[in-house]
Formats: sequence, structure tokens, C-alpha cells
Amino acid sequence: MVFIRTKKIGNTNYYYLVEGKRDEQGKVKQKVIKYLGSPENILEKFRFWEEQH
Repeated sequence: MVFIRTKKIGNTNYYYLVEGKRDEQGKVKQKVIKYLGSPENILEKFRFWEEQH
């Protein structure tokens, strides 16, 4: 399962794309797939995409 995780550092939230899997003992292990950045960074990427398409 893939989901977005929020991590608050100081006063800023940062976002990560995370995959959750179970190991041999049945415990859930999380692996960061992609760092998405701060909300401003994410919005900037969408603005760039909209300008290109």
C-alpha cells in the first residue's frame, strides 16, 4: 500500500510518498519511495506541469 506521510519539522510540514509492507514476522515496515517536499514545493511542481501541458 502506498500513501502520503506528513512530517513536521519546526513549523513546516514536509510530505513523503511511503510504501507499507509486512516483513516475515508480520510487522509493518515503511519505505520512503519519494520525497515530495513542502506544500509550496508541491504547488510549484503543479504550476510548472500546467504551463507545459
